Amino acid sequence: MPRDIRERIQERLDETGKSKRAASLDGGLGADAIRDLMRRPDDSPTLETVSKLADGLQTSAAWLAFEAGPKTPNASRREASLVSANKAFTLAKVDGPVAAGMFLARPAFDDDLGEVISAPRDPEYPFARQIAYRVEGDSMDKAQPRPIRHGDFIICAAWEDLDLPEKDGLVVVVQQTLAQEQLRERSVKVLKLYKDRREFVPMSSNPEHKSIVVPRDADPNDGREVKIIALVRYVFDNQPIR
Repeated sequence: MPRDIRERIQERLDETGKSKRAASLDGGLGADAIRDLMRRPDDSPTLETVSKLADGLQTSAAWLAFEAGPKTPNASRREASLVSANKAFTLAKVDGPVAAGMFLARPAFDDDLGEVISAPRDPEYPFARQIAYRVEGDSMDKAQPRPIRHGDFIICAAWEDLDLPEKDGLVVVVQQTLAQEQLRERSVKVLKLYKDRREFVPMSSNPEHKSIVVPRDADPNDGREVKIIALVRYVFDNQPIR
């Protein structure tokens, strides 16, 4: 997962030699926009604000928001007016919510919501489908390096499109099904690997959230299936700077 956006803002301030005020104004924002963002670690800018910050910091919106793609635009493009945003961003289908502990009955499954959101093109997995989920609950509000909070969106790469082994520490969307797939839960967890088991672990301030434990010798006929369906790549919210 990428660093916090404040680290990238500070990096560009250092590299350009601009003050917070100058960079804010150059991006068409209020004079204190960057100062206020740096002082409020729990706030996140909208993608529209990130785009303006990127202009003021002479970087690309994709790099500033998600540390994706080149940090600085090509010089010839800077001389050629505006650069099309769709070169750095694409659209990701919103595949329903992820909510730890919330099992839905099959009639409530509704993955085709018709909703899409803007997402950064993934430079590491360009051929994998990108899927978005809206986070519900607090099961990952202590995630590092960036908390994943209620209301956040996560942008993921579809696991079945990746030729990756399971590795300790991956942040994934895990799906549990019960009763011959009549009940389903999807949640964000950190994968932990042990000799005798796999654990999908919450990183939460709420002690009610528990790990999903899958023994290596689990009975395939016990009515429960646990599988990874997506690798979490980016996280952002949709709240404006206040």
